[in-house]
Amino acid sequence: MSKDNILFSDIFEIKDIDREGKKFDRVSRLEARSENYEMDLVLDFNNEIYPLDINDKFSLVLASTLAIDGIGVAASEKR
Repeated sequence: MSKDNILFSDIFEIKDIDREGKKFDRVSRLEARSENYEMDLVLDFNNEIYPLDINDKFSLVLASTLAIDGIGVAASEKR
C-alpha cells in the first residue's frame, strides 16, 4: 500500500470498553483517544478476533485503496 493512499493514520489509546454494557456475545464497543490529533473514537469490534483491554494502544489507518500498486479498480472496470 502506497503512502499516497493513506487518508488518515493515528495511534489510539483505549479509555473504556462496553461502558453501557454488552449487547452481543462477540462484539464490544471501545472508546479511545488519539495521540496526534486528540480525536475521540467509538468503535465496535469482534473481541474474539481482537482481544483488546483498557489502556491498550492500536494504530488506525484509513486508505483509499488496499491495492499494492496503489491504483484501485474502478467499479465500471469490474464488470
